[in-house]
Amino acid sequence: MKEQEAVIRQMILVTDGESNIGGDPISKAKEACQRGIVINTIGIVDGKMQRENPLDEVINIAKAGGGSYEFSYIDQLYETMQSLTYKTVNETLQSVVNKQLKVVLGHNLEEMAPFERSKILGHIDRFSEEVTIQCCLLMDCSGSMASKIHLARHSILDLIHSFQGRRGKVELAIVAFPGEGKEGYSVIHHFGEEDKNVKEKLYQMKPRGGTTTAIAIEEGIKLLEALRVGKQKNKQADYVEAYIG
Repeated sequence: MKEQEAVIRQMILVTDGESNIGGDPISKAKEACQRGIVINTIGIVDGKMQRENPLDEVINIAKAGGGSYEFSYIDQLYETMQSLTYKTVNETLQSVVNKQLKVVLGHNLEEMAPFERSKILGHIDRFSEEVTIQCCLLMDCSGSMASKIHLARHSILDLIHSFQGRRGKVELAIVAFPGEGKEGYSVIHHFGEEDKNVKEKLYQMKPRGGTTTAIAIEEGIKLLEALRVGKQKNKQADYVEAYIG
């Protein structure tokens, strides 16, 4: 019987402003977190923008979603997405280890002697390269992203290319919002689809309309939950989130 893969689930939300259509993204982020899905957020800034104002929501969504947030210039988006992806993996694994240490030894990593802590962190770093990542990327394609969308496409392609160097598998879905139809989102790339056609698909991301962040998060939850149900039905995956709490 094939050994189950260890899986960590996350979303990365990339946006350059506040949501203005389709509900409250912070409550949707809380829902995702309750389902074991971490939401990281990236606020795209430029030299004219004050971080405190439209991108407050970026901070609050990440907090509600149990994740991290960063502010990034569009030409640094790839590096920021990559950093947040691996940060989530490492922090999730540390949370699992801390919980198990507390049960077995009565203390956590921070309370251990430096040498022992270093050994365990080394094991976590190695395992973080092997765990399967299920990531749903939510890309703001509202009208204000018109001048940034070209670099955003290239950043996503660079991220996909970087994943190919991991020992562990990365399963990726890409949701553009508001998308072309009336739903408030478009799924550009589904879980399980081959990456070879993703460049062509990314050109379906056309900037238009308002910022439907809550709707995009809701679709991300549905995609990740459907993938989880399928994997667990076939006993293919062991979800790391089950060991945190």
